[in-house]
Amino acid sequence: MKPFLPDPTDLRWLVRSLDLRSFSAAARELNVAVSVVTRGVDRLEAGYGVTLLRRSTHGLSATPEGAELAQEARALLAQMEDIAAAFSRQRNRVAGTLRLASSQEICEELLLPCLAELQARHPALRIELVAEDRVADLVTDGIDVALRTTVGNSELVVARELGRFERRLYASPQYVHEHGAPAEPHELQQHQTVTHIAQGHTATWAFRQAGKRLEVTVRSQLAASTSALVHHALVGGAGIGMLSCPLAAADVARGRLVEVLAPFAPGTTHTLFAVSLPTRRNAARVKAMIDFLQEAARQRWALAAD
Repeated sequence: MKPFLPDPTDLRWLVRSLDLRSFSAAARELNVAVSVVTRGVDRLEAGYGVTLLRRSTHGLSATPEGAELAQEARALLAQMEDIAAAFSRQRNRVAGTLRLASSQEICEELLLPCLAELQARHPALRIELVAEDRVADLVTDGIDVALRTTVGNSELVVARELGRFERRLYASPQYVHEHGAPAEPHELQQHQTVTHIAQGHTATWAFRQAGKRLEVTVRSQLAASTSALVHHALVGGAGIGMLSCPLAAADVARGRLVEVLAPFAPGTTHTLFAVSLPTRRNAARVKAMIDFLQEAARQRWALAAD
């Protein structure tokens, strides 16, 4: 008995239906009838003899078998696209779909304001932004490029350093007007603070005082599940909290945030990397994106060079 060989187009229907959690949304995006998409998924389920998708009022979700097939399908479709590009006359043309993953805050504050410039340079490039605070899995989530502050197992990925940045304390002018600003780090314990929920309501922040490292533990009144929510809460006057300097820069320039305890900043730097899979590093669209991110990091995001 011959093994079932799926149609790559059907695999694309499956992947996009899962990404968008809807057959109709996938059909609109791919400019086909909804019945075309559903029949493609039906063929896959019949061919493999398993249920791939769950249908509910909340949209589509993958069964364990569907998640496994979608993971393999993403890798296969990406390879097919790379092969087509490699053997076409337009080998170096930047085209196709690129999935870019980062935190919601980096997407909002850094990526969105400059992506129009990238799209103007490469009109045939389609970009999908995956904005989550969790670390996206490059294989499972079908990610071409991810922005990360840690690399993990460097043997499994290719990482290019984009630049370095500091994290400092900020508050809104409204909060400072109503509550004053701490003059020394230990005074933070008398202020309202905002933390990331990953830390819980208790956070330890580092400072440098009289040439020595100093740590102050604060108990926050508000803990948020994403760094973007922490940022928005600070702009709204909820208290004092820690932000990455490049992400706070625009609101500082607009007068919506002010730095707190600047003389005591620890000077600790963090590194932002653009990470991709070794199998995709030579794809024209991946190279173009990483080159653009490195340019933006230095010229627009004010990240320090390595």
